[in-house]
Amino acid sequence: MEPIPVYELPSNAQQKSFQIYEVQGKVSRHEDYPHITNKPHRHKYYEICIFVNGAGKHEIDFESYDILSKSVHFLTPGQVHLISRERNYHGFLIVFSADFYGSASFNKELLFDYPFFSNPGNLPILNLKEIDFLDLMRIVDLMRTECLKSDLHSEALLRNLLHIFLLKCHQWHQRYMSKKEILKDPAFNTVQKFKSLVEQHYKENHLVKEYARLMELHPTALNRMVKRVSGENAGDIITGRLILEARRMLTYTTLSNKEIAYQLFFEDPSYFSRVFKKKTGMSPSDYRKHLFEKYQS
Repeated sequence: MEPIPVYELPSNAQQKSFQIYEVQGKVSRHEDYPHITNKPHRHKYYEICIFVNGAGKHEIDFESYDILSKSVHFLTPGQVHLISRERNYHGFLIVFSADFYGSASFNKELLFDYPFFSNPGNLPILNLKEIDFLDLMRIVDLMRTECLKSDLHSEALLRNLLHIFLLKCHQWHQRYMSKKEILKDPAFNTVQKFKSLVEQHYKENHLVKEYARLMELHPTALNRMVKRVSGENAGDIITGRLILEARRMLTYTTLSNKEIAYQLFFEDPSYFSRVFKKKTGMSPSDYRKHLFEKYQS
C-alpha cells in the first residue's frame, strides 16, 4: 500500500496563495493544475469544490457522498479525499492557504469556526437551492475576474470576496443543516467553539477538562452542553477525531502502530490499541490487514 500523496498549493505566477480552476468532464481545463487527482490524496491547503453539474462520487475521510448539481464540498488541510467524476461533470475548484485568508482584518484561526471545515459532527457539504447557488456563483464570477488582474488591490479584493463566500456558506449551512431549535440554544456557539478547538488540538489534548480549561468552563458544564446540542459526549467527539486520524495513518502511511500512537500523543501504544478497537471493533493491526485484503481483492 503506497503512502498517500500530500500536495502543496499549486504555484501560479499571478496568485500563488489563491486560485480558481474550472473542471469539465473528468479532467481540469487548466494545464497548469499539476496534481494527480485520480487517486486518494490530501492537501496542505484549503479546497472548495463547487459542482455546477453533479456527476460522480466524492469520498472524504472514508465517507462517500453523491456529487449533486448546485452543491459545494469543503476540504480542510490533511483530509484525505478522492473525486470520481463522470463525463457530464462541470465545476470549479477554489484553493487557498490559511495565510492568504489571514490578514489584519481576518484571523486565519477563524477558518476553524466554519462548521464545514473539518468540524467534528458536521457535514462538509452543502446541497443548495437554485436561487442560493446562483447567488454564490456571482461571487465566484467576481473572483475569477479578479484573478486575471495583478494590480495592488487584487489580493485584498480576493480575500474579501472569499470571506463573503464563506460567510454566505455558513449562513446556508445553518439554514439547511441545523435544526432551528438547536440554533436557538444558547449553548450552540459554545459547542461549535469546542469542536473548533478539538480540530486544532486533538493530538495533544485528549481530555474534556483540557478543553474546558481553554474555554474557562467546568468540564461537567461543557459536557452537558455538548451532549444537549450534538447528542454526543464531549469525550466521544475528542476520541472520534483521534480515531479518524489513526485510520488515515493506517490506511495511507507505512507507520507502525507504535509510531502512530506516539504521533497522536498516546504514551502507551497498548492503550491506543484498546481505544481504537473499542471504537472500530478491530485492533489497528487487524484494521490494516482488512484494508490490505480489500485492496488486493
